[in-house]
Amino acid sequence: MTDNSNITFYKCDVSDWEEVETVAKKVIQEVGHPTILVNNAGVVQGKLILDLKPEDVTQTFGVNTFAHFWILKAFLPKMIERKHGHIVTLASVMGLVGSAQMTDYSASKAAVVNMHESLRYELDNRYNAPNIRTTVLCPGHILTPLFSTITVPQNAFYRFFVPSLSPLTVVKAIIQALDAQESRTIYLPFYVNSSVLMKTFPSFIRDLAQKLTSADYLMENFRKVTAIREDEVDSGIGRKKLE
Repeated sequence: MTDNSNITFYKCDVSDWEEVETVAKKVIQEVGHPTILVNNAGVVQGKLILDLKPEDVTQTFGVNTFAHFWILKAFLPKMIERKHGHIVTLASVMGLVGSAQMTDYSASKAAVVNMHESLRYELDNRYNAPNIRTTVLCPGHILTPLFSTITVPQNAFYRFFVPSLSPLTVVKAIIQALDAQESRTIYLPFYVNSSVLMKTFPSFIRDLAQKLTSADYLMENFRKVTAIREDEVDSGIGRKKLE
């Protein structure tokens, strides 16, 4: 429990179905059935494809992709029963395009983008629950620890056309969708809209965009950041995460 009595958190490995199932039962028992799900957990390895270990790929898909299935499997049935709720999926611009050192991450986010779209149609047409709203976000670079070690070009062209996002900007977009009680697909910042069209352009235009944005070198000096709090460093949990 946090200092705010209205907020309760539960520690859970969202990539592990059995753990999700156990924690979900505890959440339902202690707090009740959630009406809003925000699938936000993410991890990035930042390695070239031949440097990826099997466990790296397993972790990436476990956290970035499979976790969405497990959370939905745990909480969606009650939403369908009530014909009400809102599911928010945090995807990425990297689910729309690819770049060097992002093979596993891009693949995991592309899977989430298409999973979310399929979910929308299942809710509308197979579960007869169109009032369960779905929002997917495909943001560019967000100023969070996850990508804090990437090399962002400081030239005026990049800052204008490919700006980084503050977490608050992303949160506001989510809140607006929730308040409107609408299903939305959100691309932030504006340049992400062009990423959707890139697949329709000749390859030389796609290659030019890759070069102008230095996309294949942003991760060159990347170092993985783990979400370990100071009080976890010497604990068994901290050691497990570091491994």
